Amino acid sequence: MNQKTVVKKNHKRSLQVVFFLFLFLFFGILQSAWPQPPQHLQSFKISTLQKAEFLLLAKKPGEALKVFEEVWKQEPQNSYAVRGIVRSYQALGKLQETVSLLTRYLEEHTRSSSAAYGLGYVYYLQGKFEESRKILNEALSFDRSNALALNNLAAVLAELKDYTGALKRVKEAIDVDPKELMYYRNLQMIYASSGQPDRFEKEYKDLLAGEFHAKAKGYGLILAQQLRQKSFKLYVDGKVDESINTIDTMLKFYREINHEPGIVAGLFSLAVLYEEQGKLELALKKYREVLKINPQHIQAREKMRSLSPKKD
Repeated sequence: MNQKTVVKKNHKRSLQVVFFLFLFLFFGILQSAWPQPPQHLQSFKISTLQKAEFLLLAKKPGEALKVFEEVWKQEPQNSYAVRGIVRSYQALGKLQETVSLLTRYLEEHTRSSSAAYGLGYVYYLQGKFEESRKILNEALSFDRSNALALNNLAAVLAELKDYTGALKRVKEAIDVDPKELMYYRNLQMIYASSGQPDRFEKEYKDLLAGEFHAKAKGYGLILAQQLRQKSFKLYVDGKVDESINTIDTMLKFYREINHEPGIVAGLFSLAVLYEEQGKLELALKKYREVLKINPQHIQAREKMRSLSPKKD
């Protein structure tokens, strides 16, 4: 194997690494924070709860648990902290211990919506759906705006085949917090489970046709994320052209909801794939589009310098 062939293969491998990073890091982790940073990574900051979530992803549930517990201590009605505590115990293989923990807490704080939600969540994870429904309804009697409890109740009702009730509850959760993407995912799953898999996208189109608001963005982000996952699978399977077509469709959704970070990351991914195929003019075009939207995009600027024809 000559040096030129080795360099070419190494270049392709480096492009693949860049593509993987953008599909997972920029489309996945950064997208979980609703308002995206205006500049390329420089202003990206995460909350204490997000740090704990990252610890869970890094398979450090013990460390994550300490952070979640500290947040709950400071914010007793923070149901996200309780959710994190439950998930940390689950990762540690000690899910049953949370039943005793939350039951004792409720004995001292009889109207704690966050603790009642947490107990309902544990019962849901254990498949005890009737017990979960009962305690989640109690959580909502303490705080009707507990969106996590509404969403979890929707999931429980779906398990119990009460799809009408499930849809009502998950849409209430979305009304309370239209920026939380897990509620839209749950809504889509309930539609699929109830034999209405196309209804989610239809509602998205109806929202776009009417007055634009945050709900349309939530629907659109979920649809785009699924196409991102599909494009990655196609790429792994060696179907690069199909992956490119899927990213083009994904970009349509991002443009419809005017989600700039998704547009930038999608264009960059297209540029990387075109570069991998040796279609340098198309790659340069996409890199230029990235920089037109985000002049601070370091990788795109470096790619432009490396690919642009050298002037004498």
